[in-house]
Amino acid sequence: MLCNNNIDKDLVPIKAHYFLYSAGTGPLVVFLPLIAKQLGFSGILVGGIYFILPISGLVAKPLFGILADRFKLHKILFIVFQAILSVAFLSFYFIPEIPIIPNVNTTLSCNDYELFIKVCPPNGEYLKETTTHDDHDDDYNKIGQLQLSCDGSSKINNELCNGWKENEYCSHVNETKNLSSSSSSTSSFNFIGKFNMSKNLLVKKCLAIKLDNIFMSTKKINNEINWKIPKCNTFIETMCNASLTNVTTIKQMLIASNNNNNNDAINYQFYLFLWAALISWIGMAVVVVIADAICLDILGENKRDCYGNQKLWSSIGFGVFGIVSGFLVDLLSNDSYHKDYSCIFYGMLITMILDMIVSTRLNKKSNDPTVTNDPSILWEFGSIIKETRIIVFGFWCIGAGMCTGVVWNFLLWHTTNLMLNDLTWITTLLSLMTGIQCFIGEVPFNFYSGILLKKLGHMNCMSLILLVYAIRFMAYSLIENAWIYLIIEILHGPTTGLTWPVMVMYGDKIAPPGIRATMQGFIGAIFEGVGVATGSLIGGFLMENYGGIILFKVFSIGALVWLSIYWMLQLLLRQMKSYPLQQGHSHLASYATPSDAIIMSMSQELETY
Repeated sequence: MLCNNNIDKDLVPIKAHYFLYSAGTGPLVVFLPLIAKQLGFSGILVGGIYFILPISGLVAKPLFGILADRFKLHKILFIVFQAILSVAFLSFYFIPEIPIIPNVNTTLSCNDYELFIKVCPPNGEYLKETTTHDDHDDDYNKIGQLQLSCDGSSKINNELCNGWKENEYCSHVNETKNLSSSSSSTSSFNFIGKFNMSKNLLVKKCLAIKLDNIFMSTKKINNEINWKIPKCNTFIETMCNASLTNVTTIKQMLIASNNNNNNDAINYQFYLFLWAALISWIGMAVVVVIADAICLDILGENKRDCYGNQKLWSSIGFGVFGIVSGFLVDLLSNDSYHKDYSCIFYGMLITMILDMIVSTRLNKKSNDPTVTNDPSILWEFGSIIKETRIIVFGFWCIGAGMCTGVVWNFLLWHTTNLMLNDLTWITTLLSLMTGIQCFIGEVPFNFYSGILLKKLGHMNCMSLILLVYAIRFMAYSLIENAWIYLIIEILHGPTTGLTWPVMVMYGDKIAPPGIRATMQGFIGAIFEGVGVATGSLIGGFLMENYGGIILFKVFSIGALVWLSIYWMLQLLLRQMKSYPLQQGHSHLASYATPSDAIIMSMSQELETY
């Protein structure tokens, strides 16, 4: 049945919910990995968090789906969990950053004509950004400062006294005449070094930063810094601990090199973030499942294919508020490195309050008689998920979920790394990517999802999603100009944008009356609890140890492998002649004349699978 373009008053509240809910939660969900990164979490920690979160949905979605179906609590659970996730999301705003301890190991070398420190970040991270510049690079020719605390020795004390003319170290030189070298080697010296970004040099997988001027941090003359040009009469080399600097790219490289953060500080912020994320994710899981069940119930049997026309309002809300939020974040941030995300939290709170008000207008049209005091919900549900076709469908959901997890959690992270030379409007670029994903990607594919499923069938649509994911990921791995990603984001439509309508509409077709919320919870649990969780864990490991380029290459190849296995499983199903009525889909059966039955079964096979 074609969807009627006339306004249906019964569908206005559900459209408004999709719009407001995604407008409030969407920008925050997208930028949450970047917020975690700004708080000081590593890629492995973020991947671990996003591995745990979907597992919570694995339990929450089917559990509360069953409760909603069994006790008819759809509307109550819906509004209660909207309030819960709003409070949990707001709590992220009050989590403090992990303090960065100036404990980055560097090597200081000095000879008769120069002084430099050598920093070796893991896997050469950020090295390219510190030595390549363009005319619009704010860090190019920028004068930076580093505070260093270096290990001393008798030889170094002698150089500080005679070469750097620091008289207070001459006493240490005299002491070494009467003390063992081991006792004198325990001393240290602190100073501030000034450097010019244009003079950085790459030495294998390390960065050599030339210090043009130095200032012993304990000395001031009339409260003024007395800079001097460093010069050593003899070659010296020692280990130093470097603190943060005012140059963005050097700052990020030092943070990446800092593997000795305070464990207590990490645990403190980590657990606050994890608990807030768990509560909010459970809230979102319940709201999404029940919203889809209510939407399908309001549409009724004859308009189920119009689900995408309602869901597209979610993409519109997400797109509009995503673009505006990204622009405001950049506008309100005083510096390009540390972003102010407060506007996203305020927007979330306002829109979620409006959403809860709108949700009070939602009403299910019908109550399935099979639900009332019927203990067979779990039995009926259990009999369905044992079917071979459902197992193969679950396999596809896991693969699609793994790909989706990478897009959700690490695409913007990788894009940010590519834009280290120009961070001023990076959040605006990320929001434009989100806008293209929504308006050019998700909206048209949500609108025409019913037609696509009728024309291509579910199996072909599922295959298309994995194939385009492989192309999309390979493009990310090959293109280094982040602005070109705005073109690639058009592929968000036939991938992430089409995935959810395919899953929801397929699940609705195979679900018997009375357990539709249960089935939607099961599908969402497999997709997020297994697929997204696994993709996040693997993606976090690859991002931290090998970088975004390797991450997307691996998942591009992985999507093709998953697609090949899915095709082989479908071919086996065809050979087994595993049709729905033979598998126990009694709810799909209906009486018809022999000639009509043949046509109906062929059409049903195409539409459902």
